[in-house]
Amino acid sequence: MGRIPDTVTPVSNAFGNNEMGPAGSFIFRKFWKENGMPTKLDAPEPVDFWYGSLFHGRIDREGFVIYPSEKHLKQIPGVEGGVAHFALDFVVDAFSDLRKHFMKAQFRRVLCEESYLYQPDGLNVSQAWASVNVNYNTYIENLYNYIVTGWFQRKQRNIKIKNFSDFLHEFMEVVQADNKLLPFTKSAYILSKYFTPLSSGLVIEVGADAHSVDVIKEKGWVKDENFPFYRASAEKFGFRVDKNAPWRLVADINNPIMKKYMEGYGNNGQTYGVTPDNLFDKYFYRCYLLDIETLKRYLVFMYNAYVDAYPQAKEFRTKLKGSGGVRTISRLIRRKPTTLKEVNKQFSPAFWLKTYYYIRLREMGVPRNPVEFNKNLKKILQQNKVFDFDTALSYTDNMIRKIKVR
Repeated sequence: MGRIPDTVTPVSNAFGNNEMGPAGSFIFRKFWKENGMPTKLDAPEPVDFWYGSLFHGRIDREGFVIYPSEKHLKQIPGVEGGVAHFALDFVVDAFSDLRKHFMKAQFRRVLCEESYLYQPDGLNVSQAWASVNVNYNTYIENLYNYIVTGWFQRKQRNIKIKNFSDFLHEFMEVVQADNKLLPFTKSAYILSKYFTPLSSGLVIEVGADAHSVDVIKEKGWVKDENFPFYRASAEKFGFRVDKNAPWRLVADINNPIMKKYMEGYGNNGQTYGVTPDNLFDKYFYRCYLLDIETLKRYLVFMYNAYVDAYPQAKEFRTKLKGSGGVRTISRLIRRKPTTLKEVNKQFSPAFWLKTYYYIRLREMGVPRNPVEFNKNLKKILQQNKVFDFDTALSYTDNMIRKIKVR
């Protein structure tokens, strides 16, 4: 048995990490939450992705799930090591000036040289923008492996799959049975623990330490002699520091300085004045608009990958014997791949609206209520019948956004 944590003596140091048991973890995480990065009256509050700003850069002011358009990315200059890093254009401009500010401070010997924050380029970038498309694709591949090598192998489910329709049925069984609140749609993925804040394009990291080890955050960063200058300089150029990853700089779009960097960016160099009010409309996509199409494409991809790996299925049927008895015979059949075009012919837009609505509710952990589900589904399908698919999809998303995420 492990050592029982002392829950009486007041905690005075940051020793929290993921190796602790529930009691110890709770005590030390609580200490870091309350004392991890003291804030002076004239200093901005740090960003807290763990307990506060959970959906910063993931949802807009109207509650739409969003992700950035890659056409507004800009490469961060001056990065050595052959690795190119990107962020949203105005974020890169602000960071470049912050880096120059650090280099000037080093030249003037304002900073302590015996510090991690004393770096050759002022501030070295370790990570920046990460493609949500690439990461979601990787996640779907892992989900596919879980379904095919795990779910399909239990209770002989793989025998039931003869075609895409059967595959889709078994996929929906996974959705219905899942108790871990796994994301299936891209919207749910962006809101999940699998999404990285880096994908917002608003974040740049200047270190690569372990997020789960609080003592590194405290001794390696917060108590570093140069940290007060680092934190104050970040604010001076429109950034806030992440409380649970002090090496992470987060663009504060409401900061007056960051607002100045946002002004003047537009298509083909034309100025239209990006502001906090229109940033998410001009720089980001609303995820729900492509959720169903993306889901369909991935389902076709998963099914075809399954057919490629398991091209044959065994089909069983009964046959009467001459003496009046019954015997079971089997034969091998070949599974056939499909295409998105064939799937669109086989399944109507109404079917996908129903499927999407059901999946989103399951992803959010909404308790099953067949009466409520059928009532809302009827409204969705009415929108599709009277107006069109896009109107019905928008109506569906509006209903989903009114549900509190568990």
